[in-house]
Amino acid sequence: MMEAEDSQSIAKEEHFRDILHRIHLIMSEQYGLRDISIRPVGAGGSRLSIPVKIKGKNKRGEEIYYFGKIIGNSVIVSEKTIQFFKNLYLATDDSESIFGARSSPEEMAKYQFQILQSIYNLGIPTAKPLGFHSIDGNAFLLVMEFLNAKPISSVKEVNPEILETAFGYLKKMHKQGIYHGDIKPENIMIGDRIYIIDIGSLSETASRKRKQAYDLACLIASFVGHCSLENIVSSARRYYSRNELKAAAQFLNWFRNARTSIFQMRRRTNCLA
Repeated sequence: MMEAEDSQSIAKEEHFRDILHRIHLIMSEQYGLRDISIRPVGAGGSRLSIPVKIKGKNKRGEEIYYFGKIIGNSVIVSEKTIQFFKNLYLATDDSESIFGARSSPEEMAKYQFQILQSIYNLGIPTAKPLGFHSIDGNAFLLVMEFLNAKPISSVKEVNPEILETAFGYLKKMHKQGIYHGDIKPENIMIGDRIYIIDIGSLSETASRKRKQAYDLACLIASFVGHCSLENIVSSARRYYSRNELKAAAQFLNWFRNARTSIFQMRRRTNCLA
C-alpha cells in the first residue's frame, strides 16, 4: 500500500515539474523572459487554481514579475461541485440559481481573460490580463500583471475613501453588464490604487438584478470587520438605491447560514468521493 502511495506521489511531482518546465518555455517564447523562476504563492481565500509568481529578466536585463494561474481539469471538477451545492442551497429557499461553471480549463482561462480585459478597459484598476496559453492540452496558464499590493483582509481599518472607490468601481462594472462573481477581501487589493482582481463564474441566464445583488452583498460583507456597517452602507447608498440594497441584504442573510448548510448537504448526499 505504501509503495503505491509513494509511486503516486512521485508521479505527481514529476507531472508538476513537467508543468513548470512548460511554463518556462511559454514565458521564454511568448514574453521574452530569461533566468526564469516560478514560485507558488499563498492561495488566500481558497483559490481553485494554482497561483504562481513568475520572475525573470527581459531583453534589457531588467527584472520583471508576472502573476500566473494554472488551471487544470481538477479545477473544473472542483468549481462544478462548489457551484452545484451553492445553487442547491439557493433552491431550498426557492431562489433563482445564479452560479455557473466553465466546461474546460481552456474555457475558464478564456472566460477569465475576457472578463478581466473588459474590467481593465473600463479603467478599473485590476491585474492587467496579458494572455492565456495551453500548457499541455489539459491545463492552461493565465498570465497577468503582478501587483505590488496587499488584500484588505490584511488591513485592520478601511477608510471612507477606499469604500467610496470600491463601490464606485462596482457600479461602473454593473452599468456595463459586467458581474464579478467572486468579490471577497482577498480580491480587493490596496497599493498605489484600489484594485479589484480575479473573477468568479455567474450563470449567463441568471437575471442581472440577482447577479448585481450578489456582487453588492459580497462587497458589503468584504468590509465588515474593517469599518463600521454604518459607513459601509452610507458609501453603498451613493451608488445603489434602497431597493438594490434590500436585494443585496437577502444574500447577506444567505451568507450567514450557507457555509454550514452546504457542508451538511455534501455529507448527506455523499456527492464527494
